[in-house]
Amino acid sequence: MEIHFGNMLEELFQQAHENIVVLNRSRNIVFINLKATSELQLSKSESNYLNLTAHSEKEWEEFIRTIDQNMTASCIVTVINDANQELSLKISGYLIGGEQLIYCRLQLNPLQSLTKTIPYRSISFQQLINGMAHGVVLTALNGKIITANTEALQLMNRDYWQIEKRSYDCLFEECTYDSAVIVNYYKKIAKSELASVVVQTTDKIGNRRYLNFSSKIDETLGILITTITDHTEIMELLQKVEHQQVLSLMGQNVSVIAHEIRNPMTSIQGFIQMIKNNSEEKEHPYFHIVETELKRMDDLLLDMLNFSKPKKSSLVYVNLQHLIEEVIEFMQPKIQLSQAKILFNYEENEVYLLYGDEKRLKQLLINLLKNAIESIEMNTSICIQLRYTSKDCLQLSVGDQGRGIDQTQVEKVFDPFYSTKETGTGLGLLLVQAIANEHNGTIQVESEVGKGTTFIIDFKLNHTNYDRLNNVNKLASVQTKVNFM
Repeated sequence: MEIHFGNMLEELFQQAHENIVVLNRSRNIVFINLKATSELQLSKSESNYLNLTAHSEKEWEEFIRTIDQNMTASCIVTVINDANQELSLKISGYLIGGEQLIYCRLQLNPLQSLTKTIPYRSISFQQLINGMAHGVVLTALNGKIITANTEALQLMNRDYWQIEKRSYDCLFEECTYDSAVIVNYYKKIAKSELASVVVQTTDKIGNRRYLNFSSKIDETLGILITTITDHTEIMELLQKVEHQQVLSLMGQNVSVIAHEIRNPMTSIQGFIQMIKNNSEEKEHPYFHIVETELKRMDDLLLDMLNFSKPKKSSLVYVNLQHLIEEVIEFMQPKIQLSQAKILFNYEENEVYLLYGDEKRLKQLLINLLKNAIESIEMNTSICIQLRYTSKDCLQLSVGDQGRGIDQTQVEKVFDPFYSTKETGTGLGLLLVQAIANEHNGTIQVESEVGKGTTFIIDFKLNHTNYDRLNNVNKLASVQTKVNFM
């Protein structure tokens, strides 16, 4: 049945600044205005039918169900036009003509609109954004993702199918962020203001990354444009600056305070011992608790003094292999008490020289070994390894088979006074980090709960080391294992 509109209504449709199409429920084109014919290359005379891709058939069925219930509906479909081109269109419609006809406004998908503005048709819009140095995500105003470039997918560690046509919120599924900050981010977007948020995520190999999402609605194109940049280096630098500020505050007058506290503590320890000697044996356990706590306080003060005292370095070429063996021997009483097995791995035909302060390096080794011993159960192993990772890098690692710590704790191990052990002072590893930094070293922590923790220090060697090292570039394939019981 062919339907004719009155001249006034048809003229009104023709003058509209929108693409107007009237369809029946079978998608036969009853009327189409000149703007739609020109812009979309659709016509009533060709097939009298709005041709959709197979995937869009389901969208149309849902559109019909919704419009029957609400009298109005919208959907995004892919239409095949008279030129056999696929157009992504948003259809907004409502029922007319005794609910047998559907008045539709057709809008090009923002991405398709943008593509039409590119002067060089040989270059697709997707190729254009893929060439950008930062990540780009385009989102329709209904919240559905239109597309993303290669850099954005790499930064988010996603494949395109994982975000295609999904809600914009899915971009933050694998991220850690402050809830209040993300709420403010969305509020700014809603006001068409420039909005930014930094979130934490991980890359493919599990390294922590910080990503900055910067978004703004483009009123002309009718889309949300989001750029994504890697802020990992910036955030890590800010954290280091904050950490150094804490250390600076801690170092001010700390030696004076520590000395002032240690003096009365020495007197208290003496009086406790005198009272204990004159007390009944049943009261001795209480004295033991007091003595233990006083000892812990004394250890804390000693660590503070070691950390804050002026560095009068005496730089020499230190043989790290010999120094480690000396420290293992020095720590024998503590090693035997824990029944730990120490494995020291190194290459026998190498000389491990490091230009530095022998006393400070010894303190570093003692603290690392002490930390490992206190982290393990009885009769387990501690592995110490020396090796050259390159001609200008000497690596020292100390690993235990202890309890291990989670990633949250790993991030705090070098914070002042933070300790995972009941009797820890929280300054031992901080001192290790400080000494490593003094010797042009960087320290990192690898840990897994239930399996243990390894501290790895990479000492960057300067050219003065090269002349004194024998066969630095010749790495032996066989390691010598020396067991210290």
